Amino acid sequence: MHVLNIRLALSAMTLPLSAVSLAAQQISFSDPQWKLSGDARVESFDGRQVLTIENGAAERRDVKLEDGTIDVDVMTSRRRSFVYLNFRVQNEGEQEEFYLRPHKAGLPDAVQYAPTYQGQSAWQLYWGPRGTAAPDIVPDAWQHLRIVLAGRRAAFFLGDTLKPMMLIAHLARDPQAGYITLSSFIPQGTPGNGPAVRYANLRVQPGVIAYDFANAPAEPSLPAGIVSKWEVGPAFAAPESAITAIAPEWLKTVRVLPIEPDGFVELHRQLPMPKVARYVGAVARIRVNATRPGMRRLDLGFSDRVTVFLNGRPMFYRDDSYDFERRRDGLITLDQASVFLPLRAGQNEISIVVTDRFGGWAIAGRFPDSRGLRVEP
Repeated sequence: MHVLNIRLALSAMTLPLSAVSLAAQQISFSDPQWKLSGDARVESFDGRQVLTIENGAAERRDVKLEDGTIDVDVMTSRRRSFVYLNFRVQNEGEQEEFYLRPHKAGLPDAVQYAPTYQGQSAWQLYWGPRGTAAPDIVPDAWQHLRIVLAGRRAAFFLGDTLKPMMLIAHLARDPQAGYITLSSFIPQGTPGNGPAVRYANLRVQPGVIAYDFANAPAEPSLPAGIVSKWEVGPAFAAPESAITAIAPEWLKTVRVLPIEPDGFVELHRQLPMPKVARYVGAVARIRVNATRPGMRRLDLGFSDRVTVFLNGRPMFYRDDSYDFERRRDGLITLDQASVFLPLRAGQNEISIVVTDRFGGWAIAGRFPDSRGLRVEP
């Protein structure tokens, strides 16, 4: 059986759209190399061989892609659903994730890019220019989906293969060859019946960078006063109630962690996860030396919940976790919360217990006015 090895020396080059790679291949869904799960099935529809899924997945581990172009036709339904094409997959819990939300067609988060670490998708951290866009997802009609990968950069197309619907300047995970998966799910209780998606005409082109990234946007600059490093303790199983004290074992060992280009420490990426049923937590700590005493504002971005301690005393608690009924998405932003801290002259210790249930686990901080402050982990 021919194995598609797509990690080629050509991957750093931008090739014309007419270029043909010897390893490029139309990938038949009837190939026995596919591993199907759930209700994923191969059938004939609309004169095509299609992969049909309501709640299930199909993975192709022998198709390894780092840089290049993925093309596939998709037909979605009108039902609330999530339709995936994941790439550079290392294993079931480590991958780059892309999906359509057909029920949100035309809305700012109709499509989503997010990295996955330890089985946890970080979609709450990657939104706006970092990972969402608002294309028109037409139900019950074929639309062409294209993904172009070049190192840290990615371009996503739907329908139009000339103008991307979304450009990502900095993919979160380190570029590494991995396999692809196609999947979908429909949340329990969603009205209607029938599949979430049909896929057809899947094609992988190794080393063919079918988009010129020369004019793509640069990575965003960070705001002044951003906390650039945090001292972080190990992950622990967290209670569902508010945390009012820091247990000594939560800081038994600590590591200094730098922020991502977007300003936050992505904790699922950095900390080995304990086996927990619901919430995971960690303590992120900084030390602030102030030239004089006074009230200073600290802006926080976090997912999902935080308790802020100043010199051992709890000062602030907030829960911004996802809540479907209350229409709260739990997205991280430095405008999420502001804490006013009575700093003393000299050294102050700010410890933040941040806990997460799902959707991305992170902490970010900024002092809008950092005059007279020296911040270090």
